[in-house]
Amino acid sequence: MRNTLTTLAASVAVAALGVTAAQAQQAAPAQPPQAQAAPQASGEITDDKVNSFALAMNQVSSLNQKYSAQIQAAPDDAARTEIQRQAATEMGQAVQQAGITPQEYNQIAQAAQNDAELRARIGQAMQANGVAPSAN
Repeated sequence: MRNTLTTLAASVAVAALGVTAAQAQQAAPAQPPQAQAAPQASGEITDDKVNSFALAMNQVSSLNQKYSAQIQAAPDDAARTEIQRQAATEMGQAVQQAGITPQEYNQIAQAAQNDAELRARIGQAMQANGVAPSAN
């Protein structure tokens, strides 16, 4: 279980970085800086949000794996930038299809990094949804 939580924490961190890029690509320039709220306490995050996050995290992780190899194999900076843009767009869409916004996803990911109870809830949601935490 401890290994699962460590793996989950690493997956959350990787996934959060990917969606942060998606959020930056999709953010409106006039969006006020305070739109990114501080991470919530575990008890303030509903079970529905945790379930949505678990589904989104699985999709983001899959997309991250898919596009990482393409980015590394890209022949030049322009190609890498285009692949990163495409990856960010797809990650943002995957998060929204799971039922949360990229901002909520990032907030939950950030909160989970420092909250063992939240990580456990995410792990339980992943198991309930038939999704095993990534071993990467």
